[in-house]
Amino acid sequence: MLSTMLTLLQTAGVPLDSAAIKVAKDAAMHVSVPVLEMMGNGGFVMYLLAGCLLLSIYFIVERFIYIRNRAKMDPNLLAVVKDNLKENREEAALAYCQRIPTAQAQVMATGLNFLGSNMREIESAMETRANVELSAMEGNLGYLSLVARIAPMLGFVGTIWGVINIFYTISQTNGLEIGGIAEGLYIKMVTSFAGLLVGIISFIGYQLFVRKVDRFAERLQEQSLSLLEVLNKANH
Repeated sequence: MLSTMLTLLQTAGVPLDSAAIKVAKDAAMHVSVPVLEMMGNGGFVMYLLAGCLLLSIYFIVERFIYIRNRAKMDPNLLAVVKDNLKENREEAALAYCQRIPTAQAQVMATGLNFLGSNMREIESAMETRANVELSAMEGNLGYLSLVARIAPMLGFVGTIWGVINIFYTISQTNGLEIGGIAEGLYIKMVTSFAGLLVGIISFIGYQLFVRKVDRFAERLQEQSLSLLEVLNKANH
């Protein structure tokens, strides 16, 4: 970033000597280094927040992979089932659905398993299977929601603990140095920043996955209704 700024200044015709460049580099180093130092000086709360961040990343990746694979919708699946039923090949349609590891296929396989029963039983069985699949998709999202709530509170606890330590030091030394107080405060405020950051990441991941599952549930319901129409015709 520093080299880009220097290039822009030279392009604009601003004269830059070696002294100016050295000052700019020193300023950049002076700004970037304390960030890592402050993160390290955040105290034990920073370790808890680091653990929360790792948990959040793990569950975001784990849920992304699971939901992506399980929530795939095959637009040709219903047509394949319908064609097999027209040719009185119920077992072939069932075997085809059972081989596909998606929620859509498993819900259809459940409906085909109950072929011959009354429509209410078929609908109830498919609805139960759909609820099981949706619950599995939402299985670990509660952990993301938990991290989203706990992380900001942990950050605030770290800040309050730092302030307590500052005033305890003042009471023991009977000294009031603005520089020392300000340094301690901005270091401890890092915990609040880190807690909010981890909470935001977890909250965004949670909301995106919840929305994705809700949208899939709507599409799955449409597919289930279409299959019920096909099975109703097959029963008659």
